[in-house]
Amino acid sequence: MSARSVVLDPRRLGPLGLLREVARARRAGPVPETVFRLFRPFHGPAFDAIYERVMADETGRRILREGRSLHPALLDFDRLHALSGDTLGNAYVRFMESNEIDIVSFAEASLRHMAREDYANDEAWTLANRLRDIHEIVHVLSGYGTDVLGEMCEIAFNIREDPRPRAACFAIRTNVAKFRRLGYRHGEAAIADAFRRGSSVGIMVGADWEALLDRRLEDVRAQLGISPPPSYEPIRPKTEALAPVDLLGGVFSRTPTGRGARWASTASRS
Repeated sequence: MSARSVVLDPRRLGPLGLLREVARARRAGPVPETVFRLFRPFHGPAFDAIYERVMADETGRRILREGRSLHPALLDFDRLHALSGDTLGNAYVRFMESNEIDIVSFAEASLRHMAREDYANDEAWTLANRLRDIHEIVHVLSGYGTDVLGEMCEIAFNIREDPRPRAACFAIRTNVAKFRRLGYRHGEAAIADAFRRGSSVGIMVGADWEALLDRRLEDVRAQLGISPPPSYEPIRPKTEALAPVDLLGGVFSRTPTGRGARWASTASRS
């Protein structure tokens, strides 16, 4: 790795370690701990490229230098519910609740496999955390669901800001092959369209999400250059064990939970 990299310790697994973690993921399924253990070590040159893009953007640079955590804004469900129904924040909280997604579990799992000391500066550490936390926002903006095909489309849509593009492309190729064998011929076309849609999108991770949550969803899409959500035929849960690499992406944060004390206590700690 280049001495200039902002990732001081990528915690690489090595070939045998990777095989062990894939086997572990097969057994355990898409729980936060196994997913982050498997995919965290792919931070490397792509992360550096994302870092440089965000630091070159005035808004992104300011956010990283402020060391902002997204958790307080994303976990304040009461405030997000109180927003107008056409806002990004309201669409986000409804998406989280309807899919029973808990970003807290994944954040907690991630912090057992990454640390501030892994990065050269506070800005890179802030970026690593915001990359993790915007995944479901990207789902809402792109219009892709939490089914297997929706997850692959979301990854393809956001590939320019994926710190593990090789792992992401491997996941997509593996699933496309399985879609073909299972007769889901629409899957490959949907993923190709997601690549196309995402290719012209502005900087996502460097956006001021704390402010954008209050804005109309359609206005945020227009600002970032995101085309209207496409219509696609989801691949439902009965096939969600298609491949261990399905774990990459939003599946990793899909731990059912309620809106009770845990949300509030975590928000107060952020």
